[in-house]
Amino acid sequence: MAGCCCENYMESCVENYNCKPPFLLERLVQKSSPELQTQDLKKCLNIFDLTVQGLAHIVGAGIFILTPGVIRMVAGPGLVVSYLLAAAVLIFTVLAYMDLGARYRGIGNAYVYVYSALGEFAAGLVGTFIMTEMALAVAVVAVGFGQNIDKFILGGNAHKIQVEYASTFLPDYLTENVNLLTIGLILFCCIVNCIGVKQVAIVNTLTVVFSFISLAMYCIISFMYGSSKTFTNSTDPETGRGGVFPYGFSGVVTGAAVVIMSFAGFESVVSLSAEAKNSKRDVPLATGLSFGISVLVYLLVSAAISYLVPWYTLNESTGIPGSLQAHGLTIPKYIIAAAILFASGSVALCSLTTLARGLMVLSEDGLIFSCIGLVAESSKVPIIATVFATIVIIFFTIVFSYEILIHLVAGGALVTFVAVCFTLIIISYSKQKEVVDESSGLIQNEVMMNEDQLFTSWDQQDSEDSGYIENQEWKVISWVSIFTVSSTICIAFIYWPSSWPFWKFRFPIMILLGLINTLILIHIKMTYHIQPQKNPGFVCPGIPFIPAIGIFLNLALFSSLNVMAHLMTVAYFAVGVLMYFGYGYFHSTITLKKQKEQELIPSDETEE
Repeated sequence: MAGCCCENYMESCVENYNCKPPFLLERLVQKSSPELQTQDLKKCLNIFDLTVQGLAHIVGAGIFILTPGVIRMVAGPGLVVSYLLAAAVLIFTVLAYMDLGARYRGIGNAYVYVYSALGEFAAGLVGTFIMTEMALAVAVVAVGFGQNIDKFILGGNAHKIQVEYASTFLPDYLTENVNLLTIGLILFCCIVNCIGVKQVAIVNTLTVVFSFISLAMYCIISFMYGSSKTFTNSTDPETGRGGVFPYGFSGVVTGAAVVIMSFAGFESVVSLSAEAKNSKRDVPLATGLSFGISVLVYLLVSAAISYLVPWYTLNESTGIPGSLQAHGLTIPKYIIAAAILFASGSVALCSLTTLARGLMVLSEDGLIFSCIGLVAESSKVPIIATVFATIVIIFFTIVFSYEILIHLVAGGALVTFVAVCFTLIIISYSKQKEVVDESSGLIQNEVMMNEDQLFTSWDQQDSEDSGYIENQEWKVISWVSIFTVSSTICIAFIYWPSSWPFWKFRFPIMILLGLINTLILIHIKMTYHIQPQKNPGFVCPGIPFIPAIGIFLNLALFSSLNVMAHLMTVAYFAVGVLMYFGYGYFHSTITLKKQKEQELIPSDETEE
């Protein structure tokens, strides 16, 4: 693919291609065509491997560490309902991922889908956002892994030794963050990923099996030692809160917003589309299976925790092992502690796999250095991308403390889900171009035709596509954008302005905006025509209504997060703008391809 990371690249570009930046808007909205992606990766994953990848990413450390803390501080035993609510919200997003995962056989993620629907600039923002957020997420899991080993096994001695040693070559404000166990986990995940994706699948399989056996053991113990009264009638003596919903329905909703991050791992399945033996069939099935099994596991375990011990006795530091210790069950406690460590390592492994593939696609498109996307001939994996991601993650673990990392990660998944649902609507109404460069998977540049030929070709193609309206996709983008903005304003009235009475002013305005949004969706459905796919694997039902509901619900949950999460989301996009205009704008593969083709056009034809 075109692009280069050398300092003198732009100079050579000017000399060889007569670089002449085209109109800014044209550059920002130029699209890729991922239908014919042909990354040189080994197609060795079956539906079982893909499903295990999703389960390893979803049923990871969150179920062991996050769930007890949310029960104690946010939702109480009503967290079971929170998980149901979160699953109900996410099902619309899962359907969108299943559709897009089956539609494209190359590496799949929100960046690829946005690039094909909204253009290069939007994709650059989303890509940088996803990659940064995912690297920070791996750092969070790795730091938690290191701290848990030091706490449960080494009694905190490792931290003391590391701080004393690190103080000799690091500033004081960084020495507290150094954790050799954390760095060791990240390096281990890097080595496994560099060996091959099949080895990643084998490690994930072993981890998932051990985690599921441990969780099944815990549920059985809960049934034997717990009580239904513990679940329904436990009352906190300090606050007087009790029952199944000690924090009320608002606690259930907030709990759903918090735990929805636990399900974010299902997107790792579509990231392996290029390495699936039959992506059209296996990717959507594996996505649905991993999500469905994970929902069932979360429901059973969250109920078992509140069934075994009173909800107010739980805390983040002891969690599930502490609930077993309360009944004197020492051996099961250590089994669960081991499962926590294995699950944390598995999540880090899966996340690094997904992150490396995402960086590979960004590199091939010229939005980051092209050398990052190189694939090893022996293992058929993006080794440089994996090593680069490893270095960045280790840097994050040293620079940021665990508490800061948690705030940096919050909200990223929900914004990504909104982008995917938005993109599915646009792609469904977009006409697929027939002229595609099979070597790169990118749309051929129309400048090779003169103006009359260009319009004739487009008119002929429009006539062949039954029901297609001229510039239909851009009109749909406008309507869906209005829908998204209207939804955001509607959700904002839940919290602001507080001086306006809710039922008298804000609620009627929300009803009006909801009616406008419904009319927008009906207008899209009745006016524009969904473009048929060639050999579709899975098609999301109810377009545009299903993905539109996903947009609204994900925005609603995002609004319930704290201010820090909102500010960090803005910071992510700011980094994306800097990355695009600092590098991607000048090195975009599509741009360089157009410039080269323009040079090949004879000067007399250009003048005509």
